[in-house]
Amino acid sequence: MKRLIAIAGVIALGACSESAPAPEPVEEAEAEEAATDWSAWAGSYDIAYEDGSASVLTVRDTGTYEVVIGEDTLTGTVEMGEGGEICYTNDDGETPTQCWTNSEAAEDGSWTSTSETGETVTVTRIVPEVPGADEEA
Repeated sequence: MKRLIAIAGVIALGACSESAPAPEPVEEAEAEEAATDWSAWAGSYDIAYEDGSASVLTVRDTGTYEVVIGEDTLTGTVEMGEGGEICYTNDDGETPTQCWTNSEAAEDGSWTSTSETGETVTVTRIVPEVPGADEEA
């Protein structure tokens, strides 16, 4: 369960690859509107842990998320914290909200996300394939 909690706290809000540029920082007056508009962040993300394990996080434009580790799935809501961190609240009603801070993107487009407890993971946005992109016109 600890692993599910940890990966639920990761999203690409601090850095994105070139194929999915990050939106401009939000002014305080726009924070409420931005907190409900997750369309720029909607998508799936590979999460890699220091122990070599992995999971997939999917964020929807509604501000909800789903994370899958093996056969386990965790769902919840995501919000922007007051200090710019990304905060996750699990639907289970038992797990406390967790906030994560993202680093700048590396040259390969990945970045690290660090929880308020110090756990660090590597995040890479999954860029979906465009249907028919490999077919000749």
